[in-house]
Amino acid sequence: MKYLTCILISVCCTATTFAQQLGLNFNHNPENINFKYIAKTQVQWLRTTPRILDYVDGKLNLETDTAIQKVTEAGKKGYKIVFGLRWDFAQRKLAMPEPGSEREKTYFAAVDNILNRVGPYVNIFTLGNEPNLETIESDLQYNQEHQVPLVIFTRRLMHHVISFYKNHPGWKQPQLYAGSLPALFEKKQQQKPGVSELIKFAQNNKEITGLAIHLHIADTLQIAEAFRYVRTLMPDKPIIVPEFSLFRLYNKHFNDVIAASAKGQAFIKKYNLPQNLKVYEWLSLVNTGKIPYQQWEEMFLSQSWYIPHYLNTYYRYFKQNNVVLATYPLLQQGYVKRVTPASDSWFLNPLFLQKSFGLNSNGEFYTNPLVYTDYINLLQKTKQ
Repeated sequence: MKYLTCILISVCCTATTFAQQLGLNFNHNPENINFKYIAKTQVQWLRTTPRILDYVDGKLNLETDTAIQKVTEAGKKGYKIVFGLRWDFAQRKLAMPEPGSEREKTYFAAVDNILNRVGPYVNIFTLGNEPNLETIESDLQYNQEHQVPLVIFTRRLMHHVISFYKNHPGWKQPQLYAGSLPALFEKKQQQKPGVSELIKFAQNNKEITGLAIHLHIADTLQIAEAFRYVRTLMPDKPIIVPEFSLFRLYNKHFNDVIAASAKGQAFIKKYNLPQNLKVYEWLSLVNTGKIPYQQWEEMFLSQSWYIPHYLNTYYRYFKQNNVVLATYPLLQQGYVKRVTPASDSWFLNPLFLQKSFGLNSNGEFYTNPLVYTDYINLLQKTKQ
C-alpha cells in the first residue's frame, strides 16, 4: 500500500459552517439507532438516509415505521442530525420525474410527509445519496438543452425543501449539501456530466453550503485523488464525508491466502490454522463462532496490505481539505455468516462487532480494535 504526502489545499471555512467534527452513520437504516451504544461514544452527530421510494411505494408506512421514529427520538434527545433521502431510481429502472409532473408531485409530497416528522431536528439536509450510482445512466448525461436531468431534479428538490421550511417559520432551516457522491477517484465518475455538474451546482448556488462525498477506498491514493477532483470544481466550500471505509481494500484481498507473507505465516502457525486458509474463509470461521475475539486484530495486522490506524490517515486528509464533518458506522450491517470472495465487507468497518462476536463477559458488545480506540481519540481531538 502506497502512501501519499498530501498537498495542503488552502480553504476558507465560512462563519456558517460547523467546526471539524465526527459523528455516527446509520445509513439507510435509522431503525438501528442504538442510544445505549451511541452514549458510549459521546458523539453529537448522527447521520441517516432512508430510502424514500419505499415510502412512496407503500413498502414502509410512516405511521408505523420505527426508522423515522428513531430519528425524531434522537432529535428530541438533543443529537444533531444529518438527514437525507436515497432516491433508488436506477434500482427501479426509473427516469427522473419531469419537472411539475404528477410523479414529481407525489415524490415531493412524500418529502413533506417525512419532513413533517423530522424537520425540526435536522441540522444538515443532504439533497441525495450516491446519485451517480442510483440514477439511470441517461439521466447523468446532458439532454438536448445541455442540462443534466439529475441536476434539474436536485435543484427542484432544493427549492422544495427551502419552501417547506419557509412554510414552517418556527423551524430553523438546515444547511443544504449536494451529493453524496461516491468513487470520485474513478475517471469514469469524473467524466460523467451528472457528477461534474452536480459539484458545480454546489459551488455556484448560495443556498448550498457544500458537498457530501463518500470515500470507500482500495488505496489511500484514492482519498487524495477524490479531494483533488472536487477541489478543481469547488475550491472553497466545505465538504462532509458521511461514509468512509476500506471496503474496496478488504474486498480486494478476501481471496488472499493469509500465510502468503511471513507475518501471515507466523499467525497461521501460532493458532494451528490450515496452511492455505484464505481471508474470506477465516472470516466465515469468525462469523460462525469458531474464532475467538483475540485473533481479530492480530490477523489483520499480519497482512502486508492492511493499513494500521487508517482512521488517522483519513483524518489527516480531512483536515487538509476542509472536511467539517465525517460520520462512521456504529454497528455491523451487511453481515453474512458464510463469507465468500464476493461478499461485501461492510461488516468489518464498525466500532462494535455485535454480530461477529456477540456479547463479552460483561454483557456488552465487543469493540472493533481496528478502529474503536482511534475513533474515540479522534473524537476527543475534535472537541478540543
